[in-house]
Amino acid sequence: MRRLAQAPNLAIATLWADVLRSEGVGASVQREYLCAAAGQLPPDQCLPEIWIDDDAQFERARRLLHALQHPPQRQWH
Repeated sequence: MRRLAQAPNLAIATLWADVLRSEGVGASVQREYLCAAAGQLPPDQCLPEIWIDDDAQFERARRLLHALQHPPQRQWH
């Protein structure tokens, strides 16, 4: 397993993992409920994370996540 990214919240993490799984990449959300310990741990260490099950799929998952995070912008005139 290899960590792909940290998400800003659980909803985004779940969405990213679902999209990756729908594309055939084995992904899971880790640290789902660690935000409850935010007062005891540094907040940046309590964010949910996306982990890839197979290291061979990591680069593909990275490209898919980048495309998901950066959709094409339309300029309307």
